[in-house]
Amino acid sequence: MAILGIDVTPGGSFAYAVLEGGSVVEKGVLDARGLAHLFKRYKVEILAVDNVGELFQYGRPVVRLLGKLPYTVDVVEVTRGPEGYRKVEDLVRERFAVVRGRLEPLETAEYLAVLANMGTGTSVKLFEEETVILIYRRISTAPGGMSRNRFMRNVTHRIKSLASKIEAKLKEARLDYDLFIREESGEVASAKFVVYAKREVVRRYVKPMRSIDVAIAIYSAPVKRGGVAARGRLLILGVDPGVVTGLAILTLDGEVLDTVARRGFSRGDVMRYVQQWGTPVIVATDVADPPEFVKRLAAMSGAVLYTPSRDLSSEEKTQILDKLKWQAKTSHERDALAAAYRAYMEYKPKFEKIEKEFGDILKSDQLEDAKALVIRGYSIAQAVSEALKRREEKETKVVYVTVEKPCAARDETLNTRIKALEYENQQLQKELDALRREYAQLRRYVEDERWRDAKYREMQNRLEMLTGELAKKEAEIEQLKKTFIEILTNYGSRYRLVHISETAECRGDEPVGTICRNLQTVEEAVARKTLGVPLRQVTKLEIGEFYVVDLDALRELVNQIRQKLDEKKEIDLRKLVEQYRRGLA
Repeated sequence: MAILGIDVTPGGSFAYAVLEGGSVVEKGVLDARGLAHLFKRYKVEILAVDNVGELFQYGRPVVRLLGKLPYTVDVVEVTRGPEGYRKVEDLVRERFAVVRGRLEPLETAEYLAVLANMGTGTSVKLFEEETVILIYRRISTAPGGMSRNRFMRNVTHRIKSLASKIEAKLKEARLDYDLFIREESGEVASAKFVVYAKREVVRRYVKPMRSIDVAIAIYSAPVKRGGVAARGRLLILGVDPGVVTGLAILTLDGEVLDTVARRGFSRGDVMRYVQQWGTPVIVATDVADPPEFVKRLAAMSGAVLYTPSRDLSSEEKTQILDKLKWQAKTSHERDALAAAYRAYMEYKPKFEKIEKEFGDILKSDQLEDAKALVIRGYSIAQAVSEALKRREEKETKVVYVTVEKPCAARDETLNTRIKALEYENQQLQKELDALRREYAQLRRYVEDERWRDAKYREMQNRLEMLTGELAKKEAEIEQLKKTFIEILTNYGSRYRLVHISETAECRGDEPVGTICRNLQTVEEAVARKTLGVPLRQVTKLEIGEFYVVDLDALRELVNQIRQKLDEKKEIDLRKLVEQYRRGLA
């Protein structure tokens, strides 16, 4: 068993000593984060401190770590005993005969570990009897990228799916819980369960998890070191539940003590807050159909649930605030106060009758008891009779305890452990099967998304190509329109319509102006010694078997061919003369 003793140094760090097997195996000075690693390295079971307040003030990271460990660490305040608080130096002098005016922090840490190993000190409550299960996203979803909305939907689906599975397990284990869903921009950002059971009990049914996009954290809720609980005073508690929960606290005389609104208020938080003022005997809501949160809160506190015959309107709530002259900071406080005051007005006639007829014979605390009994359904006569009896002094406490059947022997403990492990194994097998199915489904989904993305890119490229071709065709059409108008305007003077039968296959010596369909260039016409012109060079527009011939182009080409033929004849004559001369020589 490893024991860790710690003491705060003047600089705010922690001097520490690790005791294992009765000997100090490590000591030194670390900050709070460095100290947290010692719990994992040595599996520390006891944390010895001289003042637990210092742990909350300087060692919040250590407290958070203790709340997440898979096992429980016993926190011992060594300086607190049955006779009260004593200095570490006094305990060291008595147990070890070491007389020192003031111990150094490192010495104090070592002595604290040794004293805790000897059984000195008192175990302190570091956590509430509540466990938080938090499902949250691990990746930012800030704006950017085409896939953000799809990613947000996937994360929301994952959080909802995990929350549904955890809720089913908690119901199966019959563990009491509250569920809070936090949304951002219409999408689920996190889900938080507050389970009214110890962490080691909850971890039998739900395990922590971390994936790429979401995570599940399980930790104990630290003790709320708030106001001191008031004793004996009976209250009316108005509640407006939701993401932000509003509370209103009234006395049985209708006096408003406080209103508050906080985000993520669990039922445990509500009860711890209210007990600063007293004990609720009525839990009221402003709607006829009470929310599940209010029903459970009334059952937890042992109070009577009050609901109006119909939902209170905004006008009625505003009138109640004006009548009470109370400034509610939020609409949640307003709704809670309206609910509490409406409950008070329901019972006010009976309260006034008790005060009027029995105020002289009942003390103030007995009057409150009589009113509480009337609220619980007693008649006025029965309530007064019970209140007149001498009350036993008692303290009303709200305790949230997960009751487990005590084991009479070691065998029973082992059997219970085996059953728990068998159940845990079954649950893990179910989770494994579910994860395999989910993996297969996600894999198919990813493949589908990849195919859709590839198809989208292909269609995008094709669209761009067709858009370019369409632009080209539109430009061609515009040009053809202009050409067609030009032909219509000059038809008969410059242009003539020629059928393909009016063209010829030119071989040589064709008449002037013959249109040759087998020639492509002027050079070919010159080579064949024809005055025919190439069809393609004089065609302005082709319409099926008809050609619109440009007569100006035809005349120009004929002139070019004549000129080139004349030049060729001159060249041929010169060659003949030269050959003749060479022959004579």
